[in-house]
Amino acid sequence: MFTKAFLSTVAAAALFVASASAICPGYKFGVSVAGNNGPWQVFDNNCNIVHQETAQNPCTVGVFDCNPAQNAPTALHLDGHNYACSADPNHDSCNGQSIQVCCSIPGPSSVMQHDVDSSSL
Repeated sequence: MFTKAFLSTVAAAALFVASASAICPGYKFGVSVAGNNGPWQVFDNNCNIVHQETAQNPCTVGVFDCNPAQNAPTALHLDGHNYACSADPNHDSCNGQSIQVCCSIPGPSSVMQHDVDSSSL
């Protein structure tokens, strides 16, 4: 009995750690939007930087579509793919950078409850 309970606890803890490691659960990328004209960084779920945009207005270089205020991405165009981006309450941070939006390919295989709503960004 003790062994079964112990193994169940270990399995549950391992599952929790694995699910907690994703910066944007259910998404492919997370985007950190630095203030004071700092770079916008795109992270994969292992906190690897896969793109960094250092333009003064990252919304104008073709990698990001942005909300009307031009201060948050609503879409990401990376490696020939288009990703919808939106705020997600389950986001985390990477390397001390807070993730502002999470991005995934829209469609039946993605998490559809995360529709882009630029008015909420």
